Amino acid sequence: MNISQKTTTTIALTLIAAAIITGGSYYWGTTTIIADSTPPHIIEAAATSGDLVYGTGHPKVTLVFTENVGVQTATATLYEIRPLNILGTKIEEITLTETTKNNNQYQYNGRFTKTLEANKEYFIVYQVTDNAGHHDTYGKDSLGRGTVRIKLVQVEATITVNGVQVKHTSDKIYVDNLNLFIEATITTGTNNIETIYATINTQRVDFTQSGTKYIATYKLPGDGSYTLYIKMIDTSGSQTMLASFSIELDTPQRTPIIILTLATIAATAIYLNTTEGKTR
Repeated sequence: MNISQKTTTTIALTLIAAAIITGGSYYWGTTTIIADSTPPHIIEAAATSGDLVYGTGHPKVTLVFTENVGVQTATATLYEIRPLNILGTKIEEITLTETTKNNNQYQYNGRFTKTLEANKEYFIVYQVTDNAGHHDTYGKDSLGRGTVRIKLVQVEATITVNGVQVKHTSDKIYVDNLNLFIEATITTGTNNIETIYATINTQRVDFTQSGTKYIATYKLPGDGSYTLYIKMIDTSGSQTMLASFSIELDTPQRTPIIILTLATIAATAIYLNTTEGKTR
């Protein structure tokens, strides 16, 4: 018996309808709908701001924000500054990566690869976008003018060992005493510093802060040669070498001969000129 085209079409539509009614496992998959009507919110006081030690010249930044569902991307961008606080040429945009998550609060970090010029201001703008396409921006106002700046300035410090100042990195000091008294005095940019510590033959020695001075004591285990590194960690977590030198105990005269004399050890810092707070 011949079945007309019309009849065939009717049968096919009936089968599809039946499949939909009975569950349609061969025609439909499971669809999940995620509702996200709330934009992310940048916690401005926790975004990297204030002073940062220069280090390698590639500043590390931190962004903290809240988001209810999921994050698509978070970025930080540097711009040249034009008159009237207009954002100028884009210097670099970096994508930040997640470091911690606590319920709906996220922390993202990243480091710029471009080396910033000393004594020159830049604008920095943060932006976070969630999976629904909502975004929040910190660093520019509704008219597109920059509101957060960064600037490179010098931070100066002097390093002394047993009361004598060290001149250069890779210096050599001779002493006849096992007991070392190490002092680092920050003369510019004290607020940049989170902590200072030293390592002597891989052993860590922490400094105690007293105003603008950081002090540490250490007893050498015996005669011999020791390498000492003094390092500074800034408020963003970046690390900078302040000094490195060797200490040799048991000189021929058994007298406290210290070869090198007074000098200043300089590091460079980034001042993030904003009143929004500092990253810890």
